[in-house]
Order: sequence, then structure tokens, then C-alpha cells
Amino acid sequence: MSYRKSKHKKPIVYRLFITLNFALLSLIAFSGASVAQQALSLEQAINLTLEQHPKLKRYIHQSNANKGLIKQAGVGTPLIINAELEDAFGTGSRSGVSSLESTLSVSWLLEQKRLDAQVKVAGDKAAETDVSRDIEVLDLAAETARLYITLLSQQEQLKLAKLATQQNKDVLKDLTRRVSAGQLSQIDQLRAQAELHKKELVVEDLLHEIEATKSQLAAQWQQSNQALNDDFVATDSLLNIPSIRSLENAYEELRNSPVLQKFATRQRVAQSEIALAKATEKPAWRISSGVRRNESVDDFSFVAGITIPFGATDRNQGKIAALTSQQQEQQVLADAWQRQASTRLLVLTHKLKHSQHVIENLTNEVLPILEQANTLAADAYKKGSYSLTDWFSVQQEQLLAQSELIEAYTNIHLNNVELERLTGASLTSK
Repeated sequence: MSYRKSKHKKPIVYRLFITLNFALLSLIAFSGASVAQQALSLEQAINLTLEQHPKLKRYIHQSNANKGLIKQAGVGTPLIINAELEDAFGTGSRSGVSSLESTLSVSWLLEQKRLDAQVKVAGDKAAETDVSRDIEVLDLAAETARLYITLLSQQEQLKLAKLATQQNKDVLKDLTRRVSAGQLSQIDQLRAQAELHKKELVVEDLLHEIEATKSQLAAQWQQSNQALNDDFVATDSLLNIPSIRSLENAYEELRNSPVLQKFATRQRVAQSEIALAKATEKPAWRISSGVRRNESVDDFSFVAGITIPFGATDRNQGKIAALTSQQQEQQVLADAWQRQASTRLLVLTHKLKHSQHVIENLTNEVLPILEQANTLAADAYKKGSYSLTDWFSVQQEQLLAQSELIEAYTNIHLNNVELERLTGASLTSK
């Protein structure tokens, strides 16, 4: 779906969403079942949403309606054609026979100033619709990106859970062999079996969560593509961290936010309506002209007239005062929103930096240490100098750190999506 550009600002969709350009997260390669699934990128998901979401389709009709209103606003009062029949009793006629006179008159209004004001009001209201559409596009793109990133995160958590399950199976296989050989107590084997069932439950839960997220994501384009809805896999990755803009740049972009543009557009609408109210404040003079026919003498005569209205010339003062207050209210709302959004930008910037620090710390410090600890614990257990409980604890710590890494990658992308949606100014048109 294409969108007509607003005269105040181009329709916006997203920059972040098509420039994330993820690399595949390499915890585990896709399974054979995943390869058979249809690939869906973030860009494709957003394009489907913007092309087929019903909330955006209504703006096509609104745009056509606005064009009609603008056209109608420029149409003046139709010419007034009066056909008058009058019975005129001839005073000089002894028989009192009446003569019939008819007057055909054409009246018009001197109203160009009012027409111009009407067109301006209709045009500004159309611009407000355009900005509302831009905000809707931005919100839908951001929601689609949020669901897609959530799906990516769940897919990576599923890979990690499957890896943990496979490791547990390998341990259980070795324990079963050693128990059969009389080298270990069956207690360790039973505990490993119980742990395996727990990990399999985690895998099952994640599979259900993934299907739920897929359904929510597919609902963004209203199940218009049945093949995608039945079976698709998110193919982008979390590893490619988006560039984090400075707080100063974020503040600068916030000034061009479509939400602020909507407040400004509403102020322009109020100003246009004030101008229209002033243009119609004084009653218009009416000029008329026409031709009168006197049937008694079978003659025509030209007639003309002017109607000058009397009365108050400030009849719209109350309306003008109300519109002025509405205009001021929009400015107050814009200032309040900008203050709140600026605070939110500050929080998001801190969160982005924190997530980046967490990723660096886990990748460079924590995970290498836990990997080494897990290797040593496994060797020590096999030699009989380390308990199974302690080894499982080390494994659990490693899995938890890997899960935290996925969460940190997820958070940095989700927070960046929210920041892009909030500012809006850096997003490009589709």
C-alpha cells in the first residue's frame, strides 16, 4: 500500500526496522524442521502489516472524503433564480381586469473571502488526517517489530533449551552405562532422569509461546497469507546491535515527532476556523438583478437591487474565543507530551547503554569463565571427585548466563524500537 505524502511531513514507516540487518545467532544451527519452514524477515513482516492491516485501509477512504470536502468548500452559494408572478390590477382600467407581471431575477453573494477560509479549514483538517495516518503507521510498524523481536528471542531460547536437553541426554546416557557397570549409584541416574524431564518441559513451554507469538504476528496482516500463517520462521538475528544515538540527537529528533506534528496541525485547524469565523462575522451584502415582464402591455424591463443587512457585526465572537482557547489547549498538550517524551528518552537511553554493558560483560567475562568451570566440573565428576548436584549447578549457572545474554540482546532491540517510535523523525517513508 502506498501513501500520499503530507504537505507538512512525509508519511513515515521505519528506518530501524529495515536497517537492523541481523546476522544469524549461532548458538545452534536451525533444525531440519526449521529449514522446511517459510522464511520471514523483519522487513517482510512490516511490509505485510503496512500493506494489509485494516486500520490503514480506512485512510484511503478518509483521503477520498477529504478531497471531496476540499472541493465542496470552494463552491459558493448557488445562484438564486427567482421566478415571481404578480397580479397587478390596473388602476386605469374600468373593468378592473388584472395584468400579470413576472420577474426573473438572479442573486449572488459576495463571498470569496469566506470560500477561501472554508478551503483552508478543509485543507488543514485533511493534513491532520495525514498526520494521524503517519502515527498509525509508526505504531503498527513498531508493534510488528516488537512481536518479531520477541519471536526471535523465543527461538533463541528454544535453541538453548534444546541444547540443554541434549546435554542432559548425553549425561544420562553416560550415567546409565556407568550404573550398569556398577561404577555409580542408581540415585544419580534417577536424578538425571528427573532433570531431563524438567528441561523437556521448558522446551514444550517455549514451543507453545512461539506459536502464540506467531499467531499475534500473523494477526498484524489479518491472515492474508495463509502459507505464512501456517508455518514460518523468523530468520533475522539478535546479534547485530543497533547503533545507539546520543541523547542530544534523540532530543533533536523528538522535535519532529509526528505526535508533535499532530498537535501543531490541530492548532492550524483552529486558526483556520478562527479565520473562517471572522470571514462570516459580518452578514454579506446581496446583489440581485433580473428582468420583469408586464403582460398587460407585453413589455420587459430590467430590474436590479441590493440588500444591505443590518444588525450585529460581531456575532461570532463567542465561537472565536472558544477556538482560540482550543488552540492554546493544543499548545499546552504538546508541551506536556514533549516533556514526558523527553523523560522517556532519557530512561530508554540509559537502558540501551545498560543492555550494551550487560552484553559485553556476559560475552567477554562471565560466559568464558562458566564454560571453563563446566568443563572442569564434568572432568571432576567423571573422576569421582565432584558430586552430580554440584555439576548440575554449574551447568544451570551457564545456561542462566546464556539466557541472560539472549534477554540482553532482546532488550536492546526492543528499547531501540520504542525509541524510534517515540521520536519518529528519523524514520523514512515506505
